[in-house]
Amino acid sequence: MSQPADARAGLAIRQADLIRALTAHGSLPAGFDEARIHAAALSLTRKRSRAAARMWPRLSRAAGAKFGQLFAAYAESAPLPQKGGPLADGRAFARWLHERGELPEAGRLEALAVDLRYSTVGGGLIRRRWPAFKAARDTGARRFILAVRLTWIGEYWLSFPVRGGGHKGPVP
Repeated sequence: MSQPADARAGLAIRQADLIRALTAHGSLPAGFDEARIHAAALSLTRKRSRAAARMWPRLSRAAGAKFGQLFAAYAESAPLPQKGGPLADGRAFARWLHERGELPEAGRLEALAVDLRYSTVGGGLIRRRWPAFKAARDTGARRFILAVRLTWIGEYWLSFPVRGGGHKGPVP
């Protein structure tokens, strides 16, 4: 291997280490200023949070001032999705919140709407090509929601009143 090829390989390794440090998935590479890397990583997490909030407005409003903090905690352990961009990132965040029992009702319904249009795959979201049927229980409004997306025809949501309490639906 020639020296330029060795230099390129070494640079690629250092760049990968830097990316891991910036996304909180690796230690700081040698020769970098820790304070600057931390500031850059924080800036990237905030940018990622704002992008997800734009794609998930109901969840963002329901979480209120805690949205940024919750998203930052999620982002520490979750890499960016490979497919679907901020919409997929927000979907993974909603799932993360649900697992902790912190997903607001508005976020559950927004997740249902996203799940009608997209399928979750290993690296994010892809648009559904086939009809989809989803159901959820909105305990705040005490109703049961059925949502159907039919290819070429459209999306239909039905709401039925529910008596009594119960568990929250199977959305996330």
